[in-house]
Amino acid sequence: MSVLDIIVKRKSVRKYLDRPVEDEKLGQILEAARLAPSSSNSQPWHFIVVKDKGLKTGLMNAVPLGVTAINKFIDNAPVVIVGCVTPSFFQKVSSIFGRENHWVDVAIAMEHMVLVAEELGLGTCWIGWFDEAKVRKLLNVPKNAKIIAMLTLGYPAEDGTHATTRKALEDITSIDHY
Repeated sequence: MSVLDIIVKRKSVRKYLDRPVEDEKLGQILEAARLAPSSSNSQPWHFIVVKDKGLKTGLMNAVPLGVTAINKFIDNAPVVIVGCVTPSFFQKVSSIFGRENHWVDVAIAMEHMVLVAEELGLGTCWIGWFDEAKVRKLLNVPKNAKIIAMLTLGYPAEDGTHATTRKALEDITSIDHY
């Protein structure tokens, strides 16, 4: 499959089979993140791989305003990967000028994981709805690290054929000006 074929095929998965992800496949997915590009090759990321049922339940419940229904599917995902960033001195200086490249770096690395997971027959779903303080406490994330996003991972229990809509290309692009 070409990369574009993988991108076209990929869908957010919220129902997973009760089947563990093989360590070899998980290793390939994490290796894809390790090889991702980053600003000034800083590689500011750290990924926490969560397999423990109790911790996954804790992540499911670590939401703002107690609205757990949005993340209910976290509980049945075999793996949750928590993407964190610890900005370097250079990135902290860049932040003063409004450049938050380290956030983008982690997102690129996580998207590399998504694409490799799809290639390996696994499904993923980005998680952005979480209470950072609760996740930090649950996973013992250091105070100098920022939790950017989470990603569920596992074998899909759904066929992935549900329809999603995308804006037309001409609605999201322009040439030479906005």
